[in-house]
Amino acid sequence: MRLGLILLLLFLNLGSAIAVVTVRHENRLAFIEWQERQDSKNVLQDEWGRLLLERATWNGENSIAEEAGNRFGMAAPDASEIVMIDLGERD
Repeated sequence: MRLGLILLLLFLNLGSAIAVVTVRHENRLAFIEWQERQDSKNVLQDEWGRLLLERATWNGENSIAEEAGNRFGMAAPDASEIVMIDLGERD
């Protein structure tokens, strides 16, 4: 009877140790995956910031052209209105 109890406790202890090792390993894998996702999130946030800056730049250029047309009556010349001047070779 006593030997059976000792064997039972030994197997329970061994099972508990295996469970601890398994859970710690899974936790490490989950943490590594979390870190990779954080890195990916940071890269995507950087790209999003660059895209917002680019959009603001494009909107700024369009709004400048629109404001010049509205406020000052300016417009981009047609291709037929553009005159090219040959300055010759410079030394």
